[in-house]
Amino acid sequence: ALLTGTLDYADIAECDLVIEAVFESLPIKQQVFRTLDEVCKPGAILASNTSTLDVDQIAAVTRRPQDVIGLHFFSPANVMRLLEVVRGKLTAPEVLATTLKLGKTIGKIPVVSGVCFGFIGNRMLEPYSREAHRLVLEGATPAQIDQVLTDLGLAMGVMAMHDLAGIDVSFLVRESRREAIAHDPSYCRLADELNALGRFGQKTRRGAYIYEGRERKEDFEVITLAERIAGELDIRRRPIATQEIHDRCLFMLINEGIQLLDEGIAERSGDIDLVWINGYGFPAWLGGPMHYAEQIGLDKVLDGIRHYRKALGEYGEMWFHPAPLLERLVAAGKTRIERI
Repeated sequence: ALLTGTLDYADIAECDLVIEAVFESLPIKQQVFRTLDEVCKPGAILASNTSTLDVDQIAAVTRRPQDVIGLHFFSPANVMRLLEVVRGKLTAPEVLATTLKLGKTIGKIPVVSGVCFGFIGNRMLEPYSREAHRLVLEGATPAQIDQVLTDLGLAMGVMAMHDLAGIDVSFLVRESRREAIAHDPSYCRLADELNALGRFGQKTRRGAYIYEGRERKEDFEVITLAERIAGELDIRRRPIATQEIHDRCLFMLINEGIQLLDEGIAERSGDIDLVWINGYGFPAWLGGPMHYAEQIGLDKVLDGIRHYRKALGEYGEMWFHPAPLLERLVAAGKTRIERI
């Protein structure tokens, strides 16, 4: 009863807070913010629900960058408790404080992130997802990958998650940063081909899986597609062990989190764990990916990354770079993840 729909920007002129939620295209978001800058009252907080884009570039098209902030709600927003609060370089402290209070008021767990591609959650998702898609080209099946992750306790495997979120949505994110991934012709190539086929996931009943209602079934056409791509790229296919799937997906996820901490995008390792437990279904009883890394042993994580850097040849050299902070922690004999 409190909701009112409108197609006229003038109707939101007196709002205290506006949250933009158009799709992930920087030019379109910037155009929305130019309009909000014109119509919204002074002091209104202008927030973006962007999941990956540069909040500072969005703020830069307004005359009030101090009032601009990222409020990244997680899908489905009525269920997921995480709210990534993305603080721009010019975001005013009172704007940050107000949005943190708002997050608590509406029952969310707000976590502050700095500005970078993907913020905390989606930046860590990127190498995790990259390895899953590469493993399918090397010989694993989507179901095999997802089984390893759900057996660990994740709410959903990464391939099923992309089907739920929309393969077309992930494709748009990759399109926005092709220059950063162009050096690897295998990079999420399977997902790009699924997108080209109109297999967007659950909403089209075809993605990495086939869907009959909510029931997910394996699709051998996807394996055939992976075999063709692997042949084109001269990737040798082989049986993939459960441990390799675990280590390549999760160690690269952990490595990226440690890098985020080192860069100051995340304030503390506990913030990273809150993001992944409440936004991505990482099992709470493992304490989040940073705490899980501490239980495995930081030295073992580092050894695993170094192993695959050598074992995977050119691909390993391309992507398996241990975070300098991880190397420093292990060299110092530290067992906890912290800035040093």
